[in-house]
Amino acid sequence: MSTRNAAQAKDFPHVPSYAACDTPKAIARPDFIQEMAANDASAVPQRHEIYHLVHKGLRAAMSDALVRLGRVDNANSENVALVCSAVEDLLGLCREHLEHENAFLHTAMEKAVPGSSRCCADDHAHHVKSIADLGERLREARAATPLARERALKVLYRLLATFVAENFAHMEIEESSNTALLQKHYGDAELLAIEHQIHAHIKPERMMIWLRWILPHVSRQQRAVMMRGMQAGMPAELFGGVLEMVKPYLTDAERVALAVDLA
Repeated sequence: MSTRNAAQAKDFPHVPSYAACDTPKAIARPDFIQEMAANDASAVPQRHEIYHLVHKGLRAAMSDALVRLGRVDNANSENVALVCSAVEDLLGLCREHLEHENAFLHTAMEKAVPGSSRCCADDHAHHVKSIADLGERLREARAATPLARERALKVLYRLLATFVAENFAHMEIEESSNTALLQKHYGDAELLAIEHQIHAHIKPERMMIWLRWILPHVSRQQRAVMMRGMQAGMPAELFGGVLEMVKPYLTDAERVALAVDLA
């Protein structure tokens, strides 16, 4: 080793050999898959699940924004702008979704069982702060010089990944525990009425954005039920707009299947 390299080596702290810490056996690890299977097995079949479809759309939007941010071309300003817009759009959807759940679903839960929404309401308060923090990081990334941009986008990516992970775990609580409570205290007609109240609260241009994420990312059967309902209840011109909007996000096989289902 040269004198220069030896001097440089002294600048680095000594790193001891890595050894994994022993985890006390007494610590219980939650088995989310087993718990979900147990909830699923005990669920009453054919009940309306008010969270299910919108959460499919949200999971798709979150995954899409995260993947796009991870593969962003830092040297391409146009690509960076498009990816940042996708993240901004996602944060807007998440903010709206929290407002809908707080105003309608948590209200229904509290009416049935006072205090039952507290856990998820606390999560929502944390998510509101996270959305604001992500928005600030997003503004920093957009304003960063080309030299600082890569670091800013990397930080944004890691924070968004954590936010997505927290939301995925949170949505499972809503789809299991919250759904069970709502189904116990409300009939399907009442749950559908709550869902219709949420839909009426969403402006038409925002509803189109929600449908852009929900319709392509549900099962064929779910898509057919949703779109047949819209076909029956919408003016033909408006339904045609929804149909043309969703087609580019479907595979060739899915487009053929949808045509059959709507015939």
